[in-house]
Amino acid sequence: MDRGWTDAHQHDPVRGAMLSDMTRRIDDGLRSLAPAWVRTGARAIDVSDLNGMWPAERAAVAKAVIHRQAEFATGRTLLRQLIGENVEIQVGTDRRPSFPAGVTGTLAHDQEVAVAAITTRSSCRALGVDIEPATVFAPDEARVILRPEERHLDAHLVFVLKEAVYKAWSSLGGGILDHHEVAVDVDDSGQDFTAIVGSVPTRFAGRYLAVEDRYVALVVVDAEGLLAPSHHRS
Repeated sequence: MDRGWTDAHQHDPVRGAMLSDMTRRIDDGLRSLAPAWVRTGARAIDVSDLNGMWPAERAAVAKAVIHRQAEFATGRTLLRQLIGENVEIQVGTDRRPSFPAGVTGTLAHDQEVAVAAITTRSSCRALGVDIEPATVFAPDEARVILRPEERHLDAHLVFVLKEAVYKAWSSLGGGILDHHEVAVDVDDSGQDFTAIVGSVPTRFAGRYLAVEDRYVALVVVDAEGLLAPSHHRS
């Protein structure tokens, strides 16, 4: 198995310090998007996190390449940190993490960083998070993501917003969506957005930011419906 991508980070102190600083800024940025009762975090992908996996977690990615195993392990490590207990987090039938009773959560990662959000608030119905590098999509890729009314927006940003919405939507029992089945509208403030899903419209509200050449988005749904974007930490 090729461990070079992680070893390079661990044995190059300059690169390691840069990755740590980058992760801290992503962590701070994600926290700023969330209400006080949602715990958020970011963690650099680290192959050493494999050492902390439970047997069922190891089995879930046993056939994957080492990079994928590390992404999975770091995600579970981050979730355990946020939950505050060394609990097993298996893969659910829908491929999402299977959280302990009383915990609502969401998880995402790119090639270098995992991000997550959890809450024990009983009124929270769903969470959705996503992170992606702020790279430029090719025109044919952008057309798959953008509806006609969204073509003035950056396609990769819209992709991240729709992925965060989809994670919340699927947590509520919603089925697989095409990108064009989700219509997003970005507020002029530059951090708030709304999304309409499906032919029988379901409205979601969320927040996002650009940090460390990445887009990060968070959607929070409470028992009364959809959490207004203004309900966040000041």
